[in-house]
This record gives sequence, structure tokens and C-alpha cells, in this order.
Amino acid sequence: MASETPFLRAILPSLPSDLAKKVRTLCGSTSGSEYILDTIIRLISGAECAPGAGADANQWKDKQEDVARILGGMTTRPESKRAREEDDQSERKVAKRQRSSVEGDPSSRADPLFTIHAVSATSPVRKKVDITIHKTVLTLSHPTSHTVEATIPLSTLSRAFILPTRGKQKAHWTVVLLTSDTMDRGKLANNYPQVIFGVDATATTALSYTVHGKAPTTIAKGGALRPILLDFLTRLPTPLIEPTPDVFKSVCTGITSGVSANESGVPGVEAYRGAKPGSLWFSSQGVLWGESRPCEFWALEDLIGKSEGLRVVGGTGRTCSIVLTRKSSEDLAEGEEDVGIEVEFGMVDAKERPGIDAWVRTHRHLFGKKVVGDTKANAHAEADSDEEDEDFEMDSDEDLDGSTSSSTSSDEEQGSGGEGSDDAEESDKEGSDEEEPKEENHPLMRPGAMPRKMNRAVIDMVVGMVEEDMMGTSNAPEPDSEDDSHDALEEEVDELED
Repeated sequence: MASETPFLRAILPSLPSDLAKKVRTLCGSTSGSEYILDTIIRLISGAECAPGAGADANQWKDKQEDVARILGGMTTRPESKRAREEDDQSERKVAKRQRSSVEGDPSSRADPLFTIHAVSATSPVRKKVDITIHKTVLTLSHPTSHTVEATIPLSTLSRAFILPTRGKQKAHWTVVLLTSDTMDRGKLANNYPQVIFGVDATATTALSYTVHGKAPTTIAKGGALRPILLDFLTRLPTPLIEPTPDVFKSVCTGITSGVSANESGVPGVEAYRGAKPGSLWFSSQGVLWGESRPCEFWALEDLIGKSEGLRVVGGTGRTCSIVLTRKSSEDLAEGEEDVGIEVEFGMVDAKERPGIDAWVRTHRHLFGKKVVGDTKANAHAEADSDEEDEDFEMDSDEDLDGSTSSSTSSDEEQGSGGEGSDDAEESDKEGSDEEEPKEENHPLMRPGAMPRKMNRAVIDMVVGMVEEDMMGTSNAPEPDSEDDSHDALEEEVDELED
């Protein structure tokens, strides 16, 4: 009989002891009880009909679906509802414990320095709050009950921005505080909180702030609020970034017409990231996507390179796209090329392209370059040199201004080379070892020594002269013409190859 009732025999050891005892008693009372129980288990569990079921096999599928539907209505929904209620209750308990722990931690509310009262925040909470800078933390609390809604350690803040909000009927400022330039969507947003709040540029109602240790100060209706925001932001341990129209200025009123808090213009463009609208703000430090959350910042040094860091795609029609490519955060294997992480922003008005291109030309020498200490000037010099190299025109039909400048440079270079040879001979006579010439000290590498436009023949001549100095070949007789110079240099190259 056991071979005919495998389902019953399989679960019998797992049943509660009292129930298992009753099932065994029932199976022993009549010969068919065990088979009937096994068949019921098959029907409920969705298994196939037992062999030799006879007429029951024809109705098995239909009856099995009916049983499953009835049992589902009796058990699944109530259990699911109870599970949801239990989850909600547990979440409320966790939130309550977190809030209580924050309120109970005296260090989080110790040493308050500056508070702006009753401002509208959108992150990490969406409500009116008092925002207080303490000695070690930033807290957002309820204006009347003073319940702490969020606490952020000041040490985690990495960027601070003040932006002229777009799309408002009244001039408005938005403040964005970031703890990370990027938002890792694979992790909880609480790991990288963002603080976003705003105020009208001119107070529509009285607004108060407190410098702790003094009485609260009230700004009357009509008063400017930007100085209060700057006072607040300068107390944070992170530099303030404020996009301004002198760095970038939008030429469009935008999809959402409104008044800008910056009367000189809007230093950003409207765009879409997927289906989500927002703004790209251009500054001397990088590009910010905001002011809606989550915000993301591309620092100039984090862009992958001069040509790929920021690209504008399209622009012949009414709209174009902006592609920002960030360096990969992962360590690359030796010889592996960093392809970066691309993010595309679409639906940018094509009229904005000239301004974006101008911003790129101004800042691309800093893309992907980490400037440290005194090397900043060198980085600028090297970048400017690279930028000039890109401006060279290789067309042989170009005018001869570049050739004339090159000839002048050639004369200076040869004279310098002669002086260097004399100095070398004198130092040899004295028996001292002179340091070999370095490429960066060559006269042709000085700012202004090379023209911005040169034809191919002149470039070949310059390369030959540099090779002559760096490789120690003897000076050739001064050519009478540009063609003779080119031929002489070709002969020197042939000799070097032999």
C-alpha cells in the first residue's frame, strides 16, 4: 500500500505529532483510508492523478483548478494582507526607533551654530523644516514639534550648490547638498542622502534665522534672502559651487517659462534624463544634474577625456542631446582601456549648442586631469599647448604667414643651438658634465614661439630641427628657401635611418 500512497507517506513524518497519530489511526481503521488521503493531497498540491483512478482522471484537471481557486480565496489574501500589515507595522517601529535614537543622541543636537526656520525641503524629507548646522551634524527638524526628521554628519558632505530655480513664477533659489557625486541605484538612497531645499529670492512672508548665542533675526516681507543662504552655506565644511552666467548662459526661455533669481541669466539648460525633466547646470567646476532628485555631479576631473568627456549629438534640428562620460570607478587591469560610464540627456534646445560648445572649448583642457598643488599652472600650460596643436591647419593652400613665423623661429632656434654648442665645448674644456638639453626647455616650446596655423612643409621642417637638437646631429647649412630646407631635412632623416 505504501507504494500506492507516496504523497501521504512523504509528509506524514513532518506532520505535528498528534495529527500524525490520528492519521495513522484513521488509515488503520479502514483499508481505503490511506489511498483517499493520498489522493486528496495530490489534488491539493497540483500533482497528477494517481494511476488507476478510473473515472476521477477525466475530471481531475477541472476539479484541481476549482480546489486551488477556492483555497486561494480562503488563505492567500488574508495571509497577504496580514503580511503587509505586519510589514507596515515593522517599518513604522524601525522608523520610530531611528527617530527616537536621533532625538535621544545628545551629540546630534549639541553645539548648534546656525538655523534657518521653516523652509521648504524636498530631500531627504518633503515638508517644511528647520535646518540647523551643528558642530558635527546637519539636522532637519519639524518647525513646531522640533522632532528631528533627518540627521547628516557634516563630514559626509562633499558638494554644496546654490542655483537659480527654473520654472518658478517668482524668483527662487535652490540649495543642493551632496554626499556623493553619483547615486548608486543598487543601494539604499539613505546611504547617500541629498539635502535639497529652497526659498524665494525675495521674502513673500517673514522668514527668521538664528545665529545661536544671539536672538533670532527676522527678515521682513520683501527682504532679499540670498545673503542668508550664503551665510548658511559658508558655515559648511565644503566649498560652495554657484553656476553663473559669466561661465555659461542659456539663450532660451525654456519649456517652463518663469523668472530667474539671477537677473543676468540662467547658467543652465533644460533637458530630459530618460522621461524625467530637469536642468543641467554648467560651472567652472563641472556639470550638475538637478535640481530635482536624485542630483548627480560630473566634476571636470572625473570626465573621461578631452574629446569624450562631454559630447553634443545632433543640433541640426530643433533639439540635440548631451552625452556626459564619467571615468569608471573600478580599478582597470594593466593595458585595459577605460570606456567610461555614459549618461545621455535629451530634448535640449538646439539653440543652446553654441554656448555648450564654447563651455567645452574653455574647460576641456581640464577634463580628466586631477590638478594638485603647484602643478596646476603646468597643467594649464600643457593643456593650452595641446589645444593650440589641435588648431593647426594642415592644408597646403593656407597662407604663408605661418611659414614666415616658422622661418623666424628657425633662425632663433639655430642661433640658440649654436650658443648651446659653444657652451658645451667650453664646459668640456673645463671638464664638467653639463646636463643634457630637455624637450620642455627648447625655444620652440615657449609660449608664442609656434604659430597657430602652419602648412605641412613647415611642420616637417620644425620636426627636423627639433630632432637635430635632441639627437645631437650636426647643424646643416642654412637653406635659402623653404623647399631647400625641406630637402635638406629629408636627407638628414635618410642618414639617420641608415
